[in-house]
Amino acid sequence: MSLIFKRRPRRVPYHAALDTPLLSIGGEKWCIGDAAEATAIFGAPGSGKTSGSGKAIADAFLRSGMGGLVLCAKNDEAATWRAYAKAARRDKDLITIDASGTHRFNILDYAAKALGGRGFEQNLVSVMQTMIEATRVAGDSGGDGGENRYFVDGALKWVSHAFPLLLLTEGTLRMSDLNRFIASMPKSRDELKSKEWRENAYCSHVHFKAGELATAGGPDSYAMQVVNEHGEFFLTEIPNLDNKPRSSIESTLTNMIYPFLSGKLAELFCTTTTVTPEMCRDGKIILMDLPVLHYGATGAVAQTMFKYLFGVAVQNTRVDRKTRPVFLYADESQFFMNGTDAELLSTARSSKTCIVYITQDLPTYYARIGANARDKADSILSKFGTRIFHANTSRETNSYAAETIGKVQKFHVTRSQSRGMSAGGGGSHHDSGSNYQGSDGANIGMSESTSGFLDYEIPPDYFATKLRNGSPKNSFKVDGILIRNARTWKRTQRHWVQAEFRQK
Repeated sequence: MSLIFKRRPRRVPYHAALDTPLLSIGGEKWCIGDAAEATAIFGAPGSGKTSGSGKAIADAFLRSGMGGLVLCAKNDEAATWRAYAKAARRDKDLITIDASGTHRFNILDYAAKALGGRGFEQNLVSVMQTMIEATRVAGDSGGDGGENRYFVDGALKWVSHAFPLLLLTEGTLRMSDLNRFIASMPKSRDELKSKEWRENAYCSHVHFKAGELATAGGPDSYAMQVVNEHGEFFLTEIPNLDNKPRSSIESTLTNMIYPFLSGKLAELFCTTTTVTPEMCRDGKIILMDLPVLHYGATGAVAQTMFKYLFGVAVQNTRVDRKTRPVFLYADESQFFMNGTDAELLSTARSSKTCIVYITQDLPTYYARIGANARDKADSILSKFGTRIFHANTSRETNSYAAETIGKVQKFHVTRSQSRGMSAGGGGSHHDSGSNYQGSDGANIGMSESTSGFLDYEIPPDYFATKLRNGSPKNSFKVDGILIRNARTWKRTQRHWVQAEFRQK
């Protein structure tokens, strides 16, 4: 397996072949191809999931020359990855998006270029849908049905009409422009006709400029199409909308984009772009140092948006046998999981994207995903080719692991024993002598029966009591049960194997 070098200012060597070994597990190879079918890791706090299998996989990715994206939930996650990168001599490949503002990424501008273009502006609505879902997941607010769903759908409808107009007139998309446009829409037919609105409202200026471009382009121009299809929506439907639903929809949309209108998030994600997801294919490691435990829900939303566009970028890459693999790594992944993961996981192998999601247990996923949580979470989890289970006290997670491994035929042997004794005798007495006759005896009987039944190959309580969790008392060794789809391990002759990971 030779390393491939690409012609770049700093050449980062990498392995491209899917059969390149990354780890030795149970004496057998776990390769890039395995990693490209995604890995889900579970374990209770202190189980060694991050410092055991998580660290081993991260180190293997770095040493194989992958580029990637690291999402940060914990405050020390970025420092941990800087240490990983330094140990693997990859520290020069780190690009950190943090509060310093050294690196920035304009979400809407990038999305417009990657997803938009004339005739495809509606694709940009998916960006806002991702933002809405990310806000709900990060805020742990449960389902999104009923009346709230109506307002969300209304907000998305407004956005679908506003984006084409803003792209046509401004040439790019900015959260601040979207906010100005929505805030200045005519609230009534009287306001629409007023001189003050026509002369001062930003929404009016956008319509006027769009009209000029449409007139210059002619009746068959793209500009005319935008004005006819989208411009009229804000001049006819919006002014006739009742005030109550209108204000609720506007509030929904404003609350969604509010964190990106000012402060640090506005600077990092709504100004200029110095880093793009495509840089990962060149060996760069993008570290999102905006930990959720410090920046709260807004930090999670920003990272989830970047993750979504990272997924778009890697799926749009033309991949061949020489393409550099990339990775997506998320510890405490429940903060960043959403519906778009299913598509990314489904195409991960073909795009050479190695995804690692680490969390404590299944209920954590269920709680974050919200409505229809079990179906959504189970659908996503079914797409992970490798699942690693560390020590855990979650009954639901341990039962899930046991069920995934499956049941085997076991046998119950019943043995019984019977014992019997008998004795008898008699005698006579004469003057000249006497004699005595007697007998005794014993018999023992044994029987054995065998009955078969199905039972867990590894029972749920094994995950709670039998797996080492590292630390000095276990010589820094961490155990995990690794399940690999469509793989038979030599040691077990099954699709699972107990693996040992070293913390040091």
